[in-house]
Amino acid sequence: MEALIRLKQKKLADYQYMILTSTANKTNANQILPDRLSSEGSILNIQVSTDEFATTVLRLIDGVIPHIFIDVERKQAIHLWDIASKICHDSAIHPLKANDVTVDAAMSIVIKELQSNFEQSTILIYGTGNLATKTALKLAELGMQVTLAGRNDSKVTRIVQVLNDILPSYTPWPIQIFQEDRTDKMDVIISAISAQKVLGDAWLNYLQPDGFALDMGLNNFSEQFIDKILLSKRALYRVDIQAKIGTAILDLKTEDYFFSKIRGKIKWSDQTAVAGGIIGNENDVVLNRATPPYVVIGTSNGTGGLK
Repeated sequence: MEALIRLKQKKLADYQYMILTSTANKTNANQILPDRLSSEGSILNIQVSTDEFATTVLRLIDGVIPHIFIDVERKQAIHLWDIASKICHDSAIHPLKANDVTVDAAMSIVIKELQSNFEQSTILIYGTGNLATKTALKLAELGMQVTLAGRNDSKVTRIVQVLNDILPSYTPWPIQIFQEDRTDKMDVIISAISAQKVLGDAWLNYLQPDGFALDMGLNNFSEQFIDKILLSKRALYRVDIQAKIGTAILDLKTEDYFFSKIRGKIKWSDQTAVAGGIIGNENDVVLNRATPPYVVIGTSNGTGGLK
């Protein structure tokens, strides 16, 4: 198997982190993807489509690469976390919601491109799946004017209703349902579907002359769309999770610090003291951390608050 040969040719001991993932689109296959780069170093990036390949990879990696991020989202009929839990005894395995990393990376790109004007910007999102729905919610929460479109009108309507029900009360703009006869143009068009070459060049009629398009799936835009948007000097991007993948490593370090230094229940000056969100008994001392240096926050009321 070519992917396995390529993996064995790598200097695996040079890595501290690895990602094991799958994808919902038709490109899902057993393959070694380019390393993901982060401020914490290169991350070995492996995509799997079969239990057998996942098992072989994890047996090879266990104990060699200290930290393995496992994609826990069930986008394919393969249970990566279950496989990793049974095989990995020496490497630490960590759950990774890969779609959430993609969504957060998309948000970073949108905010960076729009800069300080993002709060009043208009966004058209095409898709009704996991990526599109999460992105629509988060961008609306940021104060952007979000419109949702998709191939199934009734599904679009249901999703928009649910998202608007859970938006914070003072969100300035409810999410809108796309109407083909709209005349106003959008600052950004985002496509987030698993199918390929679905959005044709007609969608450019809804994009501002200085707007940009973002592909959150893979090959979502047709050749005609790509040709025309580039000829018009408007920007076209594909989401690169390297904009956010490093935060997964930083989260590990943050969690380790929290659970080893901050959270705990200890004896302190002949009293019981709690810290880091542990609810103590009434009159327990509440500290800012369970390891020195301590700062007394107050006295527990026994129900999660302070006296």
